[in-house]
Amino acid sequence: MNSRSLSRRFEIFRTINSVRASGTKKNKQAHRNRLFVGFISECFLSALFLFLLLTVGIGTAAGQNRAYVTNISANTVSVIDTSVNAEIAVIPVGSRPIAVALLPNGTRAYVANQNGSSVSVISTATNSVISTIPVGLGPSGVAASPNNQRVYVTNQGNDNVSVIDTATNTVVGTIPVGVAPFGVKFNQTGTRAYVTNRLSGSVSVINTLTGLVEATIPVGTVPWAIAIDSAGGRAYVANGGSDDVSVIDTTSNAVIATIPVLNDPIAIAVNSSGTRVYVANQSSHAVSVIDTATNTVISNIIVGAFPSGLALGPGGFLLVTNQGSGTVSVINTSTLTVVAEIPTSGACPFGIAVVQPTAGGQTTAADVSIGGRVATADGRGIGRVTVTLSGGSLDEPLRAITNAFGYFRFDGVQAGEAYIVSVRSKQYRFDQSQHFVNAGDSVTDLSFIAEP
Repeated sequence: MNSRSLSRRFEIFRTINSVRASGTKKNKQAHRNRLFVGFISECFLSALFLFLLLTVGIGTAAGQNRAYVTNISANTVSVIDTSVNAEIAVIPVGSRPIAVALLPNGTRAYVANQNGSSVSVISTATNSVISTIPVGLGPSGVAASPNNQRVYVTNQGNDNVSVIDTATNTVVGTIPVGVAPFGVKFNQTGTRAYVTNRLSGSVSVINTLTGLVEATIPVGTVPWAIAIDSAGGRAYVANGGSDDVSVIDTTSNAVIATIPVLNDPIAIAVNSSGTRVYVANQSSHAVSVIDTATNTVISNIIVGAFPSGLALGPGGFLLVTNQGSGTVSVINTSTLTVVAEIPTSGACPFGIAVVQPTAGGQTTAADVSIGGRVATADGRGIGRVTVTLSGGSLDEPLRAITNAFGYFRFDGVQAGEAYIVSVRSKQYRFDQSQHFVNAGDSVTDLSFIAEP
């Protein structure tokens, strides 16, 4: 592959000014054939400033009420507590993390690092990277199978999909698809995977039992993302070049409708009942809402600047990552209004995945918090101190770093167990460096006081 071909595939970032200046349809189309909106220097400076400002002091023993957001310019993943709409942790990953998928059981998150040709595996119990998996060139999309056993990763530079065995976190196969594959989703049973090929203007349908492409479906121009309504037998494709959504009948593997939306649709999601489809339109800074009964847009919701990722969470809320604003918008899908804006400490948030409830409607059985503060004898909070939670039913200790005011917290801890909370610092000694906690209920007033 020559350097010109590579640059076409991996000129990931386009500047805001160039998008705004492209007034003609010809110029607009040329810009769409690049990959993403960037803000390279602005994002880097914002990420650095915010990361220093917001040092996170929260750990978690389970992934309940959590969303994971990739910050492409900060090389981090933000963890958001969706019950309070706040960022609670920041996890360093590989270079240019662009997409994230959670195993359906919520135990691990898989992050595609586009410039690192790798996938970072995050334990949601510890919010730390437990493995890094080499994949193909320019990994850009990631999806987990319904049975938790496989993760598919699209590699734009190699025109293929890497198949990861989650038991060993190794690549066990590659599947050739179209040109510059980007989005990928499984159907409800895991028997098919659907891949959008950006530069082919098509969707590849993979039979996951044989590992072969069994159909290639022509769609609109520059298809970025796909959402699957398995119950309704439909797939919805966001076409960034033609400003529309292709509706695919997954039985016949044919496009049965095309729905115009706003400018530069790049992400798409469908609700669990299949009645609504949500489309993030980057250049319009809005989310289009489609009624699937009529295949028409019924609302356009203004969000932050350059929305790039969508995820439906529990409770009827839609989360939208906004690259240009450095925020996540929270939309109430009943009222179709933005009810919260969550800042992320890593600039240019892009991909997002939300931990879903189990079939019984409950999250994992870890339901209390343990927290407190580390301070000097005169009451000044001490930041950047390591606090460790061990014991109970934990397979391994959890660690949190105190924030700038000395506070720390471990969320999602199994109730009814006995734990040890300890503090460690190279700079300070403590009168009492451990606390023993019987977690019958949340304990949030632990105190570690440094010796004068």
